[in-house]
Amino acid sequence: MFNLRFNFKNYDDFYSKCNNYSIHECSKCKNVKEVAISAAEIIIEDRIMKFAEIPLLKCTSCGELTLSDYSKKVINECYKRMIKENHFEVMCNKNEFRQKFEYCKEDDLIYDYRDYYSITGLSVDFENSIEGYLTPVYFGKKSVLHFMNDPDYKFKLFSDTYGQVRYKDDWTIPFGINSEDKIVFWLGDLSYIDKTSLNILKPHNVESDHQLTRSEFYAAQICCIWSEPNRELNICYKKYDFYNMVKNTYQISLEHLESEIKEEMDKFQKPIIITEKTIEPTINMLYKVLIEGINVKELRNLYLKVEASPADGYENWESIKLYEGVLKALMKGSIEELDITSIMGPLYLLNDLRQYYDHLLSSEKRNSIKENIIRTFELESSEDITSLYEQLIDGLNMLFEYLILAAGNLSLDQ
Repeated sequence: MFNLRFNFKNYDDFYSKCNNYSIHECSKCKNVKEVAISAAEIIIEDRIMKFAEIPLLKCTSCGELTLSDYSKKVINECYKRMIKENHFEVMCNKNEFRQKFEYCKEDDLIYDYRDYYSITGLSVDFENSIEGYLTPVYFGKKSVLHFMNDPDYKFKLFSDTYGQVRYKDDWTIPFGINSEDKIVFWLGDLSYIDKTSLNILKPHNVESDHQLTRSEFYAAQICCIWSEPNRELNICYKKYDFYNMVKNTYQISLEHLESEIKEEMDKFQKPIIITEKTIEPTINMLYKVLIEGINVKELRNLYLKVEASPADGYENWESIKLYEGVLKALMKGSIEELDITSIMGPLYLLNDLRQYYDHLLSSEKRNSIKENIIRTFELESSEDITSLYEQLIDGLNMLFEYLILAAGNLSLDQ
């Protein structure tokens, strides 16, 4: 049970090594540490403390284990009591005690008070005089679906895993999605929201999994690190990076219906849970921005600029085929083995998905599109929506990375 052991020569050794605040960065590999609850044996000189459960900090990369600030305090108090009572070995069984902070006390939310004292930086809170404000409270992802669909609330994901919920002009609170796909709010923030909203959340309240420091929520709220835009919008921004390179190099503007495109991007709501129903708005937004939101005439002019020997029938090509022709021409000779067809695949499949979800089609046509999607994405079935969505977003991102790379390389040669 106690395979994990921390040895200290004496109390001075323990004090010198533990009399400092822990940091969330691993000293060995510089990756992030998360809280891990574990059994551990602590030896200070000739005194042995056996903890059935104690919070440690574990590197998510190399696995290095260190004592959390909470654990240092507990060990220190335990050791001093052993000296006072002349004990040389103690067994500290699992403690069922659940400390409750003043925030939301009457609401009986589930959380682990040890997170507040163990996760780096949470208890070093100079903004709130009552301790416990920055205690993470965890919920299942369905907890926020009501807020996404009720017009009285404004729900926004700024990035893939960091956002905020607003209710009228009454309150606005941030939230995050951790590495285990849990929704995380601060306990102190939850104390400000109305009881009706809190009662919507409460049925989805789950036990802490102690995972927080890898999240954009923690980075933004504790480390003041700006999060990147969500991947869907990031693809749209990369499209504009490509447009700007084309304009600077060839004086060709690919922009089209810019105010309408901006409106589509502004109102975009990133799906929290991936289903056929929830990804349909994303498919529509990306189709409008990437495929419909381009000046086809100018894209054809770009193709003629970069392709010395235009293909037969290029005059009738629409945006997707022209994208492909431009990429082939720009990358010609740069990477001999580059599979342009595979790189372009996600854009063709975005078109297929738009037809599948948004058009009135015969059953035969719908089944044909579905089979093509399953085959292209190598899915086990059409029910594997999460894999389909992730591959689509990753593929579109890669496509525009290649377009930017190709346009950038050519601009250097001008």
